[in-house]
Amino acid sequence: MGNKGGHAAQTVAPYYPRIVEALICAIWFRPRIPAGKARRLRFIERIFGRRRIRVLTRSGFLFACNQMDWLQRNLLCNRIHEQEVTDHLSASFVGDDIFFDIGANAGYFSCLALSCGVRGVTAFEPDPDTCNVMDAQRRLNGWDDTALSIVPMGLSDESGRQQLIRGSDSGESGFGDWPHREPVGKIEVEVITLDEYCRQVGHYPSVMKIDVEGWEYQVLRGATTVLENPVLRLVVFEASCDSDGVIIDQRLPAVLGACGFAVSHLPRPSGLVKSTENYLAVRDSS
Repeated sequence: MGNKGGHAAQTVAPYYPRIVEALICAIWFRPRIPAGKARRLRFIERIFGRRRIRVLTRSGFLFACNQMDWLQRNLLCNRIHEQEVTDHLSASFVGDDIFFDIGANAGYFSCLALSCGVRGVTAFEPDPDTCNVMDAQRRLNGWDDTALSIVPMGLSDESGRQQLIRGSDSGESGFGDWPHREPVGKIEVEVITLDEYCRQVGHYPSVMKIDVEGWEYQVLRGATTVLENPVLRLVVFEASCDSDGVIIDQRLPAVLGACGFAVSHLPRPSGLVKSTENYLAVRDSS
């Protein structure tokens, strides 16, 4: 899946004129058009150069998409990413929430949280190029820089330095071995435990989303104090699973269960079960 010609460039390019963007979306990126391959926009790109394409998402915020990246190309076509997660978080957020977006990539779910009116968002993204793109999304929507705190670090079970493996799509980048990644390069980045980060800044999340391409256990292992804090009520996370949707790494529900969470599968609207699925961890209030 995705662009197999190398890591999709995450630099922040100028935007096309609005009328050109409308034409591009009307012809090349309509709903239900397969998003598997980049569209040939040679004539337009010959005139304007390759630029990001702004789309108004179903949730009402703007997102500037790089059509060379699979996730963002899919967003161009359908104006929504991971509908089951988008719908659940949109219905769950309240005004006092502090949302931690772990493995934020270009910032779709951070933007979603801000559009829902949460008190604040902290986005963890170790790739510096992708952090720049995320900040551009913030500015595109007119949100103050105090509303979105972008942390240019990864999370792990100990603090230090780590090799970030870049994937052919930015959403596939991560740490360690992950069978669904096509590596195209490496950079060394800083990592920190979530417990240490929260100890330093003095505040804790009420809702978290974790999408770290096989690095979930290391993140959770470094977050015991955060997970045990009663202010945290909901964790949405992605994990590898079998054909029945059962999480393969059973350490994940074990860690969450030991901290008072009940874990359940968050199914796709289509009912299909793929090799990675999303799960809910809800604090057991009984």
